[in-house]
Amino acid sequence: MRELLPPGNWSSANTSGDAAIALNTRDPQYITYFSSIKRNIEFVWEYPEPALRYGLQGKLLLQFTILASGELESAHIIRSSGSNLLDHEALRAMKAAAPFRPIPPWIDKKRLTITASFEYLDNRLNYRVTP
Repeated sequence: MRELLPPGNWSSANTSGDAAIALNTRDPQYITYFSSIKRNIEFVWEYPEPALRYGLQGKLLLQFTILASGELESAHIIRSSGSNLLDHEALRAMKAAAPFRPIPPWIDKKRLTITASFEYLDNRLNYRVTP
C-alpha cells in the first residue's frame, strides 16, 4: 500500500515544485507583470448571455501555468462556480488571452503557476410590479 502513495513532497496542485501565486498578489516582484496578465484576460472575458438570461452567478478558482515565453501551458478549474457555463467561459477567456508577455527577467523563473478568481455577479436591478 505504501508504494501507491505519492512521496511526502508531492503536490497535486503543482508538479513543477513551485507554489502557485495568486494573480492578485501584492508582492512587488509580480505586480507589474500580473497587471498585464489581468488586462489581457479582462479584455476577452465576458458574462455569457445565457447565464445572464437565467440569472446564473458564481465564483470560481482557476489555476494556470505560463511558460517563460508567455505561452499558456495549462489551465484548469480548481473550484467550480457551480455552473459549467460560467466555468467554461473562464477557461475560454484564459485561452483567448494568451499568449502573455514573456516572463520578465527580474522574476527569474522558467514558468509561473498562478491562481485566479473569477466572479460572475449579475448586478442588474430586477424590477417587479406589485399589485
